[in-house]
Amino acid sequence: MEVSIYTWKRVGYIEEKVEELQREFPKLKINVFERGETKDYRESEYIVAVDMTMEELEEAKKLKGVFVPYTGLNEFPVEEIRERGIEIEGSHAKAKYVAEKGLSLLLGIMGRVCEYDVDMRKGIWGPRSGVRNHWESLHNKRIGMLGAGHIGQEFMRLTEPFTTNFAVLDRGKRYPGIDTYYGDLRELAKNVDILFMSLPLNKSTVGMIDEEVLREFEGYIINVGRGRTIDERALYEALKEGRIKGAGIEVWYNYPKNKGEAMPSEYPFHELKNIVMSPHIATNNIEDRWIYFEDAFNKLREAIARDIG
Repeated sequence: MEVSIYTWKRVGYIEEKVEELQREFPKLKINVFERGETKDYRESEYIVAVDMTMEELEEAKKLKGVFVPYTGLNEFPVEEIRERGIEIEGSHAKAKYVAEKGLSLLLGIMGRVCEYDVDMRKGIWGPRSGVRNHWESLHNKRIGMLGAGHIGQEFMRLTEPFTTNFAVLDRGKRYPGIDTYYGDLRELAKNVDILFMSLPLNKSTVGMIDEEVLREFEGYIINVGRGRTIDERALYEALKEGRIKGAGIEVWYNYPKNKGEAMPSEYPFHELKNIVMSPHIATNNIEDRWIYFEDAFNKLREAIARDIG
């Protein structure tokens, strides 16, 4: 049997995991590729990979499973992979940390933490300086959950000390801790104070929060899922015009190439006061640094053991 590991860089942790796998399965052939190298999946039955092209999939005639060391699958031709009967699975190992980042963004924008910090550096003391800049509490707020999976459930757990008033779109599935279900996205937006988004990016979620939805919404929006689930221009205009109270955004529209710099959008979000911006860093906490790869390697190990019998 042959398997392949494709990672950004051959760091020590990856090498250690490969050595462990080789000791456990001595007859197993293991290929290791890093970004920039030509990959050869022709004989691979399982791979751990950070992305995959359609061309690579076409060449991988023996492929049975793909294990992704992070949550989102938008760097993979998911439909084509599944059409071939190939298993593909991301990792939810850092769901609690992504949820924590989402809560920090929510408390930051509602509590106006960044605004107050900037003011204090200028000697501005809010009401004491004649500035009416009250902050808003999370207590008893109504939260619309767009994404009630692993991250969403962790977010609900974290916010329980503040509120237990959660709502979702009615897709026929029932979730623990959620009693309110709406049949229409605009109806949901109209009846909540906060939209918490942890959705993957696919055909059904691209631009689902558009101008029409934001016309019905007046509260705070938090996005830790994928940037393009919210229409870029519609979000900017709603914030700029003050039609919604604020946003905490972790995921974006433009990303730097390699280690360069880039503004996260073609619109000047950075000029707005009612947004807290985060550089897609929710999984970059110092604790459990390699837990994504640990999870992917465990799934790979289980698949190999299952096939070998």
